[in-house]
Amino acid sequence: MKKVVFCFFDRILKPIFKSAVAMVLLLAILLCHSNFMACQSEVVVEASTRGAVAEAALPSLRDIIKDIFSKNDKEEVDDRKIMVYPGGLPLGFTLECDGVMVVAIGSVQTLTGVVKPLENKNVKVGDVVKSVDGVDITSAAGLQETINKNNGNPVALEIVRDGKTFMESAIPVLEASTQTYRLGLWIRDNAAGVGTLTYVRCDNNRFGALGHPISDIDTGKTLPISGGYIYKCNIVGVNKGTRGNPGELRGLFLKNGSQAGELDNNNDYGVYGNVGEEYLKNISSSPIEVGFRNTVKTGKAKILTTIDGDQPNEYDIEIIKLNHQSKSDTKSMVIKVIDPRLIEATGGIVQGMSGSPIIQGGKLVGAVTHVFVSDPTKGFGVYIDWMIDN
Repeated sequence: MKKVVFCFFDRILKPIFKSAVAMVLLLAILLCHSNFMACQSEVVVEASTRGAVAEAALPSLRDIIKDIFSKNDKEEVDDRKIMVYPGGLPLGFTLECDGVMVVAIGSVQTLTGVVKPLENKNVKVGDVVKSVDGVDITSAAGLQETINKNNGNPVALEIVRDGKTFMESAIPVLEASTQTYRLGLWIRDNAAGVGTLTYVRCDNNRFGALGHPISDIDTGKTLPISGGYIYKCNIVGVNKGTRGNPGELRGLFLKNGSQAGELDNNNDYGVYGNVGEEYLKNISSSPIEVGFRNTVKTGKAKILTTIDGDQPNEYDIEIIKLNHQSKSDTKSMVIKVIDPRLIEATGGIVQGMSGSPIIQGGKLVGAVTHVFVSDPTKGFGVYIDWMIDN
């Protein structure tokens, strides 16, 4: 009798049960995916400080399943009271790379022919060279000088790739035209660009901006930095965004001008540092409280941004979707510009607006990070949670 019951369960009920569970899961996935489809266009473009276009596909099946089940997780509530000066002002940035980033690997023309010193070596585009023979490298000139001093002897390269450090050796060769020793490396040691200030904390004068990293224009890799500066900036023009063609703010700043502050951190959620007391006088807005992700709701909100000159204005938006996030991610919410003034002037969200504060209920709740390339009135924002403690 037991064998009959077991056989009935194993061959009939068990497959039915599995099918039912599978159907429920499939329906949940389809509903979730249709929700994402309604809010997200096929491709988004990152509002980069240097105008670079970054594409991102729709969420993967793994991300969708994770989103479904993570909603049952107990969400920690941040109940701190942090006061900030909301930004919206345009900023100029200069950054010095921590080491030098490899942007291309080429050949060297010697008296005996073309040589590739790094052929078959473990050196890739996007790597960061930190030192040569124990000498720290901070610039292209420093790299060349250190290599040339070895007179063609092997050199030991300290390389960082994806956060891991390793050593590689190479033999420089003498370039015929310059009579200097080279490895065939094309490198970058600094960057500059324009973006938008998100906030300045009242308790320590620490600022956050952009909401996404400053990346190398050739490799797309986040630049590791040893330091940098921010400057006052003027917006002098707008390339209006249209469907399929992301727009851009055109800004000007003087590298030799007075510095507004120092920059010490460039990560996935923006650039950070400290502003001077003089720059604080530039901020005309009154302090407001930070609103963490548990307080954000779909519905009306505002962004602060500058599309002409050097002072921001408020524009109406709607938060049309909130993504549950127990871990940091730049695509926290989907926003839509509804202010006719901004749509008329820019088409919606354009490159250079990255970091524009999102304010709801009188609190700073996030920053603009991306624009949908197929609809410039829509874009992504990041929760302020992921920015405020950098």
